[in-house]
Amino acid sequence: MDDFIEGSARRYILSLSSRYDELLPPSQDLALVLGRLEYLQRAHPSARDIMLGIGLCRLAIGEPRASEPLEYLSLHATSPIARFFLLLTRLRFGAHDRTFGELRAFLREVAVVYEHVAFVVFSILSGAHRCGGWCAMQPDGRIVIGLEDGTDNDDIRWRHDDTEYQAELRLVGGFGGFSVYEITNFELPSHLPAIHVLHNGRDMLGSALESRTIWRCEGFVEGSSEGLTGWFRHPNNLASVDHVWVRAADGDTLLFDGVLGDVATDFLVAEKERTAFLIPWGDLVGVETPCVRVMDRFQQEFYGSPLDPLAGARYARAQAQWVARTFPTAYSKVTSPEFNQPFPALYTPQFAQQGLPAACREARRNRVAVIIPVYKGYEVTKECIELALKWRGPDERLVVINDFSPDPRIVDFLETVAGQEGITVLCNARNRGFTYSANRGLREVGGDEDAILLNSDTIPPPGWIGKLRDAIYRAPDIGTATPLSNAATIFSYPRNDGNNPIPSYDEVVELSSMLEEIGNAEIVEVPTGHGFCMYIRAECLHQTGVLREDVFAQGYGEENDFSRRAASLGWRHVVCLGTYVGHAEGQSFSAFKGDLIRRNLGLLNGLHPGYDRLVNEWQKRDPLHRFRRELDVRRLSQAVAGRHTVALMTHDREGGVHRFVQERALAIVEDGRIPLIISPCPADAPDGYPRWEVVPYLADDYPNIILSRRGPDLRELLLSLNCEKMEIHSYIGAGIKDIHWVSLFGLAYDVYLHDYSWFCPQITLVSHNNLYCGEPEASACETCVMDRGRATSDDTALSLLRELSTDILRRARAVIASCEDVATRYRRHIDVAIVLEQWEAPVTTQDIIFRPRHPTDIRRILLIGAIGIEKGYDILLRLARYVASTGLPLRFSIVGFTCDDSRLLETGVVDITGRYAENELTSLIQMQHCDWGFLPAVWPETWSYVLTEFWRHKFPVVTFDIGAPAERIRMAGGGLVIPLHLPVASLANILLNPAHFIQS
Repeated sequence: MDDFIEGSARRYILSLSSRYDELLPPSQDLALVLGRLEYLQRAHPSARDIMLGIGLCRLAIGEPRASEPLEYLSLHATSPIARFFLLLTRLRFGAHDRTFGELRAFLREVAVVYEHVAFVVFSILSGAHRCGGWCAMQPDGRIVIGLEDGTDNDDIRWRHDDTEYQAELRLVGGFGGFSVYEITNFELPSHLPAIHVLHNGRDMLGSALESRTIWRCEGFVEGSSEGLTGWFRHPNNLASVDHVWVRAADGDTLLFDGVLGDVATDFLVAEKERTAFLIPWGDLVGVETPCVRVMDRFQQEFYGSPLDPLAGARYARAQAQWVARTFPTAYSKVTSPEFNQPFPALYTPQFAQQGLPAACREARRNRVAVIIPVYKGYEVTKECIELALKWRGPDERLVVINDFSPDPRIVDFLETVAGQEGITVLCNARNRGFTYSANRGLREVGGDEDAILLNSDTIPPPGWIGKLRDAIYRAPDIGTATPLSNAATIFSYPRNDGNNPIPSYDEVVELSSMLEEIGNAEIVEVPTGHGFCMYIRAECLHQTGVLREDVFAQGYGEENDFSRRAASLGWRHVVCLGTYVGHAEGQSFSAFKGDLIRRNLGLLNGLHPGYDRLVNEWQKRDPLHRFRRELDVRRLSQAVAGRHTVALMTHDREGGVHRFVQERALAIVEDGRIPLIISPCPADAPDGYPRWEVVPYLADDYPNIILSRRGPDLRELLLSLNCEKMEIHSYIGAGIKDIHWVSLFGLAYDVYLHDYSWFCPQITLVSHNNLYCGEPEASACETCVMDRGRATSDDTALSLLRELSTDILRRARAVIASCEDVATRYRRHIDVAIVLEQWEAPVTTQDIIFRPRHPTDIRRILLIGAIGIEKGYDILLRLARYVASTGLPLRFSIVGFTCDDSRLLETGVVDITGRYAENELTSLIQMQHCDWGFLPAVWPETWSYVLTEFWRHKFPVVTFDIGAPAERIRMAGGGLVIPLHLPVASLANILLNPAHFIQS
């Protein structure tokens, strides 16, 4: 077993090295490889192939933490390999208490991998739990069983669909004290039922085998100029034969039957790879059919199917016929085109009043039918329908279409509500997809009924239909109205990219009530409605027709096509600003969403040229932004509710300032006030003005409070939110002039000195050769700016920068620095009183000392954080190369990353973990087994959170004689301060034995 595990790990690492250069050249030392993989994971935290490699390496070298990545993959991916090696991990480390449930689920849901090894694992674990036998399904659908040696095998049966069969057995061999048999008279039924395998009338471990899960199909198809293209896989069956059928959609005629792709021979993958396919048009028999269905051999249909393979050709032919008829020659034979809309238009012709259907010019309002297609998602579907029924008015009804749901709970629920007043339940004989089901409901709509397309995963609030109806009847040419929601592309709130959490029912009601209170009656036009909740005026529906089933298959895009067809007929589409409908979004086919959107967007642009450009231009204008901002401010005003706020002016970069501002915000919250973190946005607003982003430090999301930096908006907002004072932490990103403008608001403010940007455009006092400049006269600073530019991205002249900075600092209620070193440097340039206040609570350094080491022992030197040029990268690189060339017993471990990891790693004496989360820091530091720390910064740092972390973890620190770290070590101990410009050999000798240097 150990040989199998190590061989698997080595094979997998070899395959990974073709994708990740950091694993080259391949190493025989799996512990070294593991370090590289953990470094890679921090650079690629979502890469599942790296996670699997970490699990395999840890298992091979005997590290119990192998279970961590394997457990993650087992829970968050469809990964038979991760589940199998997790069983091996439990077996290797004796964690049998957790294996029973995992083994039973594996046997039920996954086809056998690594047959002979698997049989041994199943048998040993089955025996450990005193199970007399187990059953499993082979990749080709055969069933195998394992019986403890000496157990009677006469009464083995299997059952499905209430019919029981006596098993005929063939001995495969002995494995782990069990005899393994194949059931030779079993053939897997095409409808994939659950298979019960019985020994002496009792289910064996693994029974019932969930064949529908084992053979679950994921597939996607689309048409191309060459044929049918796409991909598919059976993710729980790594060695399945990828068999594809193409059938005529209107019958059972088989147009294609073939095996596509090679059967996998090595299953070592985090997830089964997709088999890409191309079925040339010439290989389809009888392709004249207008529509085809693409599926696997169990008739599990691919997403994108059904599709019309000849739609493009017919469309092009119709265009050509239309042009030929309109511009004939003297001898042309006139041919009527197959349809008569060859040039779809994106412009929206506005109806004159007399051009509208007569019913639209009347004041009456139609009745409403709510169309709800249903497939999966029992809980959300039940809530949606119950709420829709609860808030249904007397002239409103529900039409629910059960699209052959596989969930018996949904079927039972729909049977229960079918008898209630105001609801009709229709049932499809097979799964037909959203578009067909929606059309079935739309065709039930009466001539005087408006319709609402409503997803079954929505959360409708009280009065939602009335508000949508109000929006529709504001003008006679409004065809559709769509409400705001958490997940509805351009209709999304609070974030307009739809990346919002799913709200609770109470949150939906609260937002809807707030919109109602605002009472905005403006008409905001949109290029398209959204089918999650789209109100369609009856006249618009009957004039435009229903959704296209021949193009959009399971969904995504069908409502956009409808909207553009309606627009071509003169109908407008609007946002309903009076209600808010929650949306769980895309539960039925989220795994295929990207492919469906890509394919269907291409189809939309083919049908309606320039559609994506139209939507993109609307998004750039973002006419809904001011309404989202108004709603954000209304919500924030309610949250403030008489409490005081504090404005924290900061930059838009990472680093120590960001951390300090977050800690200040937390302290302000603990003091009973609400922090407002204000930072600059890029100057990309439609009006060309730069903007502020105001982010309240609250649990709720307020992403739309974006205000111009050149007007009174920010001041008025702060006053309305009871702003008590401001803290100015940085002008970087906004510019000194805009911060000077803010300082004139009439609000008290403090200034915190985090760097030297108030008088140095380089921010860090680093000049030529990337070294400390020595703070020369102003003329030398001017030369530096001309040669090196400005790190602040502010082109204000140096003299004006210092003039405005002086004015801001002198008018401040307090100017605060972390230590005397910072205050002294500022006083050289700006005559201002400075208060000293440490950025963090003091750390006890009494027992933090450099401990002697034997001269031949390797010293491991720890560095923490992001190591850039100012943080000493060049010094560290020279030092690492010197150590590598001389063979000194020094090694460097960086918990963090650098501006160029590769050059350091090439020396062979540096390890780098990569980026880390704050809660990982302690464990990462402990894993390095280092002796002492090194702070190689070449600029006068204003605090150094890294020094604090060294001390918290009881590491003494070597640092240069510059800035706050040197002052802090002199005052508190816990380290060694050395001259700034030491030769690299001297620096290496000090790091080898700092204690000796202190003594000498």
